[in-house]
Amino acid sequence: MYTVSEKHTVLAASCLAIFVNPLAGTMLNLALSAIQEDFLCSEHQLGWVASIYFIVSVMFLLPSAKMADIFGKKLVFLSGAVIALIGIILSIFSQNIVMLYVFRGITGIGMAAISSTSVSMISDVYEPFERGPALALNTACVYIGAAIGPTLGGVVTEFLGWRAIFTILVPFLLGSFFFMYRFGYNIKSTPGEHFDTVGSVVYGLGILVFMFGMISLPKDYAFILMGIGAVIFAGFIFYELHDDSPLVRLVIFKNTRFYRSMLALLLNYSASYCVAFFMSRYLQEIGALTPTQAGLIMMTQSVVQVFFTLWAGKVATRLDMRILPTLGMMVTCCSLIMLLFVTETLNIPLLLAALAVLGMGLGLFSAPNTIAVMSYVKKEQYNSASGLIATVRQFGMMLSMGIATCLISVFLGADTALDPSNYGTFMLILRYAWSICIIFCAVGAVFSWFRGPSYSGDNE
Repeated sequence: MYTVSEKHTVLAASCLAIFVNPLAGTMLNLALSAIQEDFLCSEHQLGWVASIYFIVSVMFLLPSAKMADIFGKKLVFLSGAVIALIGIILSIFSQNIVMLYVFRGITGIGMAAISSTSVSMISDVYEPFERGPALALNTACVYIGAAIGPTLGGVVTEFLGWRAIFTILVPFLLGSFFFMYRFGYNIKSTPGEHFDTVGSVVYGLGILVFMFGMISLPKDYAFILMGIGAVIFAGFIFYELHDDSPLVRLVIFKNTRFYRSMLALLLNYSASYCVAFFMSRYLQEIGALTPTQAGLIMMTQSVVQVFFTLWAGKVATRLDMRILPTLGMMVTCCSLIMLLFVTETLNIPLLLAALAVLGMGLGLFSAPNTIAVMSYVKKEQYNSASGLIATVRQFGMMLSMGIATCLISVFLGADTALDPSNYGTFMLILRYAWSICIIFCAVGAVFSWFRGPSYSGDNE
């Protein structure tokens, strides 16, 4: 048993750290035009600013989770905070787009270590009956960061420049490091177990090759890279099934409720993450709004999301665990249908309504789905489940950005900047993107519902 103070210390450390990721991402979305002007890069190159971060994050999430099992969750969390700080500080001094890619990648390594341990540690220190509100608060911090990010990013970019965005992130990571350092336990799930170096390398290589191919679509070599990546990943699965100390024990996927929840999670983020990227470009370029004005409109989604996340976290444990996530995906689907009616003529009431409905849908899905997943596994599987949640979430975001960059390349061209001559083409890209995302949401809702009925604490 842990004291109330110890529980709050872990929760504070996790919330501060997890707050940084969406804050940075949403602020950078509003800074894309300024980065493009500074580095003279194309729309396709801008998409890589987020994509590089996600590729590296996914590569290191499962190895970080395994290291946490062996060497301790506190140690891995603290190491991740230090690495992320280094990447963020270096990003301030980027001299070209390639340097920014590299430093965002370093940040991704650190945030992977944090993301793979935070949910697990909260589940470790909180009892099942009190875990719902704690995980909901942790999830809400993601959306608080996303809520503050657009407005803050717009103001900072407009008056201080895009490099100042990274300076703002430093105090939050320092605070997270301080709280986690105070926590007196370095929890280890499998101390003394062998670290799967071969599996980690094969997994990372498979992810790198596959995702690089996916982002490079529709070029011919992209399909070759995706095929090679898939073969490497199949080899990883074969190796893991025959290794005594695997990177991840794949037996966890024999749990039907678990793997269907993971599929719903993947499709949820695949359907929703590109909305912020496309909306920031639409509002600033076609809508001719300043970064601050665009940020205020985009903040609508996250404000609504925070409210529904906190509410859903409180009630999720009292209901059949599939109800709220499924409802959330259906509501998200409705918001994407609303976005199909957006045209070149800026319609702010329609955008506000669509973003508010999107925030409601994501709020109803995220925390309840996480609570459900953690209730489906045994205590010794917490870190594997936490790492897999973060991995699937990041992979879904990456898939969403892959769709965005692919559509831009096909219809606009990889080296073309957005200007009045191609606004019509950009609107066509948006309609195709929303249509694909609607399909993802509909399929995800099916997986979410047919995970089967369950209630909190079934496996405790």
